[in-house]
Amino acid sequence: MSGHMTDITADIPIPFAGDVLDYAENARDPEHLQALLGQTSARAILLFKGRIGVGAGGRPHRVHPSDLIGHDLMAPGPIYLGQEGDRPIFAFSIANPEEFMPEENFVSLRGIGGNLKPTDLALAGRAKSLFAWHHLEKHCVSCGAQTVARDGGVKQKCTGCGAESFPCVSPVAIMLVTDGDKVLLGRGPGWPDGFMSALAGFVSTGESLEGAAQREVMEEVGIKTKNPRYVFSQPWPFPAQLMMGLILEAVTTEITIDPKELEDAKWFTRDEVLAVLEKRGDAFLCPPRQTIAHQLLRHWLAETA
Repeated sequence: MSGHMTDITADIPIPFAGDVLDYAENARDPEHLQALLGQTSARAILLFKGRIGVGAGGRPHRVHPSDLIGHDLMAPGPIYLGQEGDRPIFAFSIANPEEFMPEENFVSLRGIGGNLKPTDLALAGRAKSLFAWHHLEKHCVSCGAQTVARDGGVKQKCTGCGAESFPCVSPVAIMLVTDGDKVLLGRGPGWPDGFMSALAGFVSTGESLEGAAQREVMEEVGIKTKNPRYVFSQPWPFPAQLMMGLILEAVTTEITIDPKELEDAKWFTRDEVLAVLEKRGDAFLCPPRQTIAHQLLRHWLAETA
C-alpha cells in the first residue's frame, strides 16, 4: 500500500453537504424575522449575480444586516438561511458590489468550491440555490400572477390566487459502474480532452433512483448492470440538483456509446484511478474534489483497498 493511500481513502465531508444550520422552518413569521435581523449577533453573506463575496481568509464575507440599509438589493430581499447556534444567518443579493468590496472578490462556487470549508460551502450553496429559484420562478404556475417571497425566502405566495410554492430540487443519479478492479468513466460532449467522470442522468417521473441509474447506464454506454447500491448524496447548487451517488456492478462490459450523450467512455483499473488521485498518473483528468464523482471514486478506492 502506498504512503499516500490514507489520504486518498480517508473519510471527508461531502462538498455542499456540510450544512450545520438549523433551518428554523417553524419560526419564520414576519415579526420574528424582523427581530432576528436586528439581533447584534446576526450576520449576512453577500451575493452578486450568483457569485459569493469572499473576504479575508478566503471565507464568505459576513456583515451585519443593518449594513445593507440604504443599498440597492435584488429581489427577494433578505433570505433567512437559518440559525448557526444562536446566530441568525441571512443572505442578500446586491446590485452594486463595489459598495462592499472589489467586484473580483465575488467569485463562482464552481471555481473556489474546493477551497472553502465544508460549512462555508454548504452555506453559500444554500443561498445560491434559493436566490436562483426566486430569479427563475417569478410567476404562479396555477394562474400566472406574480409571486412574492414569504417565510424568509423559503416559500413563495401568489399575489393572485394565493397558491404557495416551494423551491424545486431536481434528483440526479450519478453512478460508478464496476467490474472487479475496474471502473467505467465517461466524457460528455465538449468536455476537455482526457477529462473523465462518473455517468449521470436525471431521475424521470415515476422512476426509482436505482431504476434511473440502470437505465442511464444502458442508454449511455449499452452496459447491463445489477445490484445498484446507494452510497451518499450531494446538494449541487447549479442551480438546484440533488446528486445521488450509486455504485453498480456490470453484467456486460462491452461499451456502445450513445454519441448524443457521451464523446467517450473507458474502463480504468484501480491502480490507474489511484495513481490519478495521487497525482502520479495521467490515465485521465479527474473531476474536481468538490464534485460527487470525485468522492465516489475515493469511496470506491477505500472499499477495494
